[in-house]
Amino acid sequence: MEWLFRSELDTTTTIALWSIAAVLVTTVVLFVYTMGLRYATIVGDQRRRRFREHWREVFAAAALCIDDAQELELPKFTQADHTDLLEEWNRARSIVDGSAAANLIVLAQRAGIPQLAAELFQRHRVQSRIMAVQTFGHLQDKAHFNAILELLDDPNTALSITAATSLIEIDAARAILKVVPMIRTRRDWPKNKVSILLREAGSELISEPMYRVIRSAESEDMPFLLQFARLVENEVRDALVEELIRESNDPGVLTAALKLVSGYRGVPRIAALTQHKDWIVRMQAAKVLGRVGQREHLGILESLLDDPEWWVRYRAAQSISSLPFLGPNELRALQERQTDRFAVDILQQSFAEVGLA
Repeated sequence: MEWLFRSELDTTTTIALWSIAAVLVTTVVLFVYTMGLRYATIVGDQRRRRFREHWREVFAAAALCIDDAQELELPKFTQADHTDLLEEWNRARSIVDGSAAANLIVLAQRAGIPQLAAELFQRHRVQSRIMAVQTFGHLQDKAHFNAILELLDDPNTALSITAATSLIEIDAARAILKVVPMIRTRRDWPKNKVSILLREAGSELISEPMYRVIRSAESEDMPFLLQFARLVENEVRDALVEELIRESNDPGVLTAALKLVSGYRGVPRIAALTQHKDWIVRMQAAKVLGRVGQREHLGILESLLDDPEWWVRYRAAQSISSLPFLGPNELRALQERQTDRFAVDILQQSFAEVGLA
């Protein structure tokens, strides 16, 4: 590089040449650093994969045999492996139950997983606390029940719904009394997650708390809560639906309650509901009669065939077509005695849909 030091070069040219040289050196250094980082990442990923696969085999063996859970030699791990170990154990634990779940809990005690979860729980990072709470639930760790209970009010949705799920796993009878009332206010909880935890608790445990929460709720909250009423015991659900239909005149409450009519009880004031001022209620009443209607309800459905709202006429016609006690000849006779053009047209469309043209 003697040309960089030649005296005949002016200062500007020398600076430019040195700048080019510096850029070249920096580029080479960055390239080497990047390749080294990439190599380290690949090696680390391979090690993590082998680590997870090894523990996966251990968990599988332990789940199948209590002797393995109690005596199997455990792979060694470092502090850097704690997260991978907890994630893999939680994955294995989440897909088994019964004796297999009990075996994995035995193995977890031997591996020190409760201690690792307790350490994560003390951290402020949300993801760490979520993993810890999930682990406590899978361990059925009653010692942390009260600490987890405080997280139901946490503003972080993922953390609070994970806390609710873990409480159910630890002590469903005790937890459901706290979790069910929270459903009304925690609208940020995903509905599928709420349904899953309620199913885990079981209809026998959730029926009374759900009934009380729904009956004490404001009208604007009832339609949301009634989405989960399908999960309570049949007798409780039918009694709740009958009471709401009999007492409420709120369109949202009536619509939600009518969707839950099972047919094991009569539908209170069904004739009045088909004349409700809100067309959605009239439409839902027509749909209900298609599921549970008797011959004496046929006149009510016929009266809806000339309703001002097309959807009400359509659902009434569909319900008439689906009534099991009406044969093809009776259906045609019913259409022929209609005098309203809208009624004739909607029946014709409904009959065509069921192959009765």
